[in-house]
Amino acid sequence: MKHIFLIRTILILQVFFVAVAPVIAGPEETSAQVAAAIQAGNAAEVAKNFNAMVDLTLPGYDDTYSKTQAGQILKDFFTQNPVKSFKVTRQGSSPDGSQYTIGSLETGKKIFRVYFIIKAVNGQNLVQQLQVQEN
Repeated sequence: MKHIFLIRTILILQVFFVAVAPVIAGPEETSAQVAAAIQAGNAAEVAKNFNAMVDLTLPGYDDTYSKTQAGQILKDFFTQNPVKSFKVTRQGSSPDGSQYTIGSLETGKKIFRVYFIIKAVNGQNLVQQLQVQEN
């Protein structure tokens, strides 16, 4: 009887970990998702990874905004500056566990330096800060 209980418990735990594992993305995976969304010029996909409040710096904007506001500002930026390419130039992590990414964004008008920080918040890896500045 104990043997059957042990087997059931192991099976239940295996199913749980298999089901939950894809949901919990590491900071590197979140960084890759954000970079891919920037490459696509998809503000909505970038914003999915924003914290509830995000420090946003874009031409004409430099403040802390709600996730929704920041997503709209980024959408307007991509509309005015269609993305040609985005290339990650540097990535790393800080002692506090946050992950940073630096890249070069080429648009139809200009080239921008992009910098974003991802931190774990309540078990989720979220963008805390996004800067897009003229190169």
